[in-house]
Amino acid sequence: MRLDNILFRLGMALTIPQARQLVNHGHILVNGRIVDIPSYRCKPRDIITVKDEQNSRTLVQNLLESSAPEELPNHLTLHTFQYEGLVNQIIHRKCVGLKINKLLVVEYYSRQT
Repeated sequence: MRLDNILFRLGMALTIPQARQLVNHGHILVNGRIVDIPSYRCKPRDIITVKDEQNSRTLVQNLLESSAPEELPNHLTLHTFQYEGLVNQIIHRKCVGLKINKLLVVEYYSRQT
C-alpha cells in the first residue's frame, strides 16, 4: 500500500497527484519520521501524521474540509483532530474495486522476457 494512495483514501488530499506533492514537500510523517517518497510502502500499524507545523496542518485541514466525507475503507482509520491516520491491515484484493483478469496479467508479463 503506497503512502500517496493512503493519503488520498484518508481524504488528506483531493487527488493522488496532490497526495504525492504533500509527501514530496515533506508535510507527512510515518511513525514519527519524515517520509518524502510517495511510493513508500506502508505496513499494518503504521501511523501517518501531518508534520507539526502550522502551514502543514492548515493545508491538510483545508483539504479535509473541502473533500466530501466518504466512507473510509476498513483497512484505514482517520483521527481528524489529531491529523493522523492508521493503517489497520493490508487491504484484501476483493476490496480494491477493480475487475482484473489475473491470467491476462500473467500472460502479458510472461511475454516481456
